[in-house]
Amino acid sequence: MPVLQRTGSVKKTSVANSNLLHNTTPIFAAVGGWLLLNQSFNPRFLIGMILALGGTFIIGFHDFNLAQDTLIGDSVALLSAFFYAATLLVTEHLLVKFEANTLLLWFYSLSSLLLLPCTLLFEDRLLPASFSGWFAVISLGLFCSLIGASALVYSLKQFSSSFVSLILLLEPIIAAFLAWLIFAEELSWLNGLTFIIVLSGIYLAKSDEELDNIGSTEAT
Repeated sequence: MPVLQRTGSVKKTSVANSNLLHNTTPIFAAVGGWLLLNQSFNPRFLIGMILALGGTFIIGFHDFNLAQDTLIGDSVALLSAFFYAATLLVTEHLLVKFEANTLLLWFYSLSSLLLLPCTLLFEDRLLPASFSGWFAVISLGLFCSLIGASALVYSLKQFSSSFVSLILLLEPIIAAFLAWLIFAEELSWLNGLTFIIVLSGIYLAKSDEELDNIGSTEAT
């Protein structure tokens, strides 16, 4: 659902607005973890989160548009951030009772059942008609869904949803680096500054989790 909302928001607003508002996921994850899962955050983690969010906002604010005709798309993008954070929180909570493999099996089964009627209703063709189409679908299913989603679920067994949502802020930076490596796109000094700020924030947040783990170990 969050992916569909994020894709739909791009049709109603700019890519910059959609990315910027979707990057507010760590805020919803932190508030939800505090309210629903009784998670507590030290000043070090909060400073790290602010730094990481600030780094992603530096580039986004440059092209951010507050025009009235983008209000619907901006709202959908913000809603996608909320549901993405909810997905992380629910997954983290369910991992206490269920194995990661079980959750992944239910996730893929329910997703397929929910998306199949939408595909039959809105698309003219169910299966790709060319080799390039099959290659794209298989690549998306294998690398993005199977490997990507599985790695995300398994990471929630080791780290909190708030920290995982911060790690996901590296997504646009990694995409920019791959675009430079594969498509020879230029990287500006602003990209480098953003990379340093986001990494610094994640390092602070990670060191906070390590301190919490040490404290919990000593307490037991």
